[in-house]
Amino acid sequence: MALWAASQSLRGPALQQMLQTYEMHQFHIEIRCIFANWIENQFWNLGQNRDELNAVRVRDELLNLMRQQTQQLEQISTQDALLQWSRMTKYIEDFKNRFQQNPTKLLDILLECLETERRLCQEATITLKGNDESSDWSNGNNNISSAAEDIRKICSQLHMITIDAENDWKNIQQLGENLNILYHHWNKFLHEHPECRYQPVSSSKFPSNQIAAFKQRQKLYNDILEIVKHRKDTEMGIAEKFAKILEGIKLLHSKVLDNQLFEWKQRQKTLSGVENLMNTHCEELKQIQLWCESSLDTIWQTKILVEQLLAVCDKNLLPNDQAVKPTLDIIFQELENLLSELVNKAFIIMKQPPQIIKVDTKFAASVCSLIGTKLNAFSQLTDVNAYILSESQVRSLRNGNFPPDLGASGKILNSCKPMQFDSQTRMWKVDLTNMKIGRRATAKGDEMVTELKFAILFTSEFTIQAKKIVVRDVSLPTVVIVNTNQTANAMGTIVWDNYFSSPNREGFEVPKEVKWQNIAHMLNTEFFHRVGSGLSEENLQFLASKLIGDSYLLKTMDLSCTSITWQKFIKVPVLEFSQPFWKWFYTVLDLMQSNSELKAIWCEGLFVGFIAKERAKEILLECEPGTFLLRFSSGKPKAISICFTRVDRSGQKVVEFPEPLDEKKFTLMKTLSECLFDIQQFIYVYPKGISKEDAFRSHYSGSSNQMKGGPDTTASEGGKSSIYDKSKLKFKLFLDDSTEPEASSTCSTPLPTPQALTPSVDPEYEMVGINVYSDMQDVSEDFVQHLLQGSAVDEPDNFC
Repeated sequence: MALWAASQSLRGPALQQMLQTYEMHQFHIEIRCIFANWIENQFWNLGQNRDELNAVRVRDELLNLMRQQTQQLEQISTQDALLQWSRMTKYIEDFKNRFQQNPTKLLDILLECLETERRLCQEATITLKGNDESSDWSNGNNNISSAAEDIRKICSQLHMITIDAENDWKNIQQLGENLNILYHHWNKFLHEHPECRYQPVSSSKFPSNQIAAFKQRQKLYNDILEIVKHRKDTEMGIAEKFAKILEGIKLLHSKVLDNQLFEWKQRQKTLSGVENLMNTHCEELKQIQLWCESSLDTIWQTKILVEQLLAVCDKNLLPNDQAVKPTLDIIFQELENLLSELVNKAFIIMKQPPQIIKVDTKFAASVCSLIGTKLNAFSQLTDVNAYILSESQVRSLRNGNFPPDLGASGKILNSCKPMQFDSQTRMWKVDLTNMKIGRRATAKGDEMVTELKFAILFTSEFTIQAKKIVVRDVSLPTVVIVNTNQTANAMGTIVWDNYFSSPNREGFEVPKEVKWQNIAHMLNTEFFHRVGSGLSEENLQFLASKLIGDSYLLKTMDLSCTSITWQKFIKVPVLEFSQPFWKWFYTVLDLMQSNSELKAIWCEGLFVGFIAKERAKEILLECEPGTFLLRFSSGKPKAISICFTRVDRSGQKVVEFPEPLDEKKFTLMKTLSECLFDIQQFIYVYPKGISKEDAFRSHYSGSSNQMKGGPDTTASEGGKSSIYDKSKLKFKLFLDDSTEPEASSTCSTPLPTPQALTPSVDPEYEMVGINVYSDMQDVSEDFVQHLLQGSAVDEPDNFC
């Protein structure tokens, strides 16, 4: 199968030429792929045995294999199996029609196709060697454009050297057969000429018939010596090829297992909890899986060759000949070690368990073997078990000591399940979808529950040729909580660990302080992954001012040299937020992630977001009246503030800051866009500077008349506009001192009308209000009285 593995590494014109060869002969490439091993085993004898009897044998055996394949596919009830069964059935009919009466044609086609593959692979190898004359292996050469191309070339070289080693083994077998024939002639000759058992003395005189016999004896002896020497040289040559294969496999493992797979695992940290990105991330495993399968093919084929050579090597050694068996023993042991390494490292957590797990709540994880499809041919795949580990147990495991008591840190329910073949991913995997943590170790001393980290250990055991290989992988750190109000602090622990921990740590050690630029990268990445677009430089400046605590000092500081401690990040309250920095930021992140409309508005650049109230006021005073700006409220958690500019009765531009929209109001109203359209005083959106109709058109589901601020002709209640649910009350909002009824805007509030506002007062002429979305139960009595008396009142600072 080594030739087919090498053929799969072909690219560009070489690959096209190979496919065209099969198309020209109308030999289905799928048959070549499925029965690659059997076809290549026939390849060595096709050239010498092209008689009709052998052709019939090859035809009948291949046809029988195809029928067996269809029978196996009938037993599998999947869509892929059904489609493959349908194709294979058609191949069988086509095969019988073409080769039933002309079996030798099948031999000719197979021989030409395989010779074409071999020639193309050899040409590819020559090209590779020409690109790197200084080394047997491509390793960081400047001519290699990428790591993937580098690995592909190493795989191709390995396959071609394996093919050369197989050819040498065939030569050794042929030389052994020739040697047996010569030994038979030698023994027969000595039986017929007993006088030739000993070397003749040169000074003696012999009859002419004996002289001829001695000459014949010498020729046989020389022929035997020549074959023995040739065979010995071939054995030494194949041993050198084995050593070269070992070197290539080690380099391949270094690049694939230690670099590519390691980096893939590291990227899991920043994608944790983002479902769509995790699915895309799993797709990246396909290429790594192909490389791992290629390595396994090479290891296994080389192992077979070494075992076969060990059985026959070092026979008929001549004086001063070096034995090859000790070298082969070392090579075989190294192949065993490389196989164990590959099997172990290819067992990975494909989808990490949640990094925040609530006790007695279901959670899921997926574990797979990247070489499980190949291993299934010669191993028994057992169950996968999951255990929860403490930090000390993880440290012990990474130091090579398997924890003796796996249940000491807690118990996971539904934690055992067998691996199965997944036809979509072509992987042996298991989805543990109903796991629960029934109990876990409690915090000790001053430890906080949300800072106590665990990990999930997944382990299994493969049996390969009576040898048991224990495989395991450890999940990313997990915080186990008992209440959902612990989620924000737990997530703070997780992001600090994911972004700032050392890749090669023993336990869960993390730095106590981190440079601001690394914090900024983390905040930007989290926002990008969970919302869809990152943070601007001005956003990050605002966050820095809140985290560092002095916006004026910030202007003179070198942020690249500024460090942020863990305590300040997660525990010390920010005065303006009335809570720690991370907890406030997490509420904003959670609000955005849970609202698809807000995510879309943010990604379209219509949302300023992180900006100080003073800075927002500066910006809006320079804009046209009616310009509004969306920002996150600093004083009210998980809320959005909509500030806008207008012209007061004196003709001066002023900026108003209505009460922010919090999560409660978002859940009760339809969409933010409809609310913005409902208020006629909101005209232009900053920073785009375009009309709200153009900006939010794609998010609005009402009529075009409503979008322009006109009456709703599609739904009305008592002749009044009814953009929101009919159960919601409407308040007239005057943003100008004009007494014209047309100057009013309608905006609904989800809460019942307070008794204080029951209406003997005509709101159109008495209320000069700016509290657009007021939850009146949260407003002080003094503020309500000011509204009723028509006094202009500034919004309390803690609302913005």
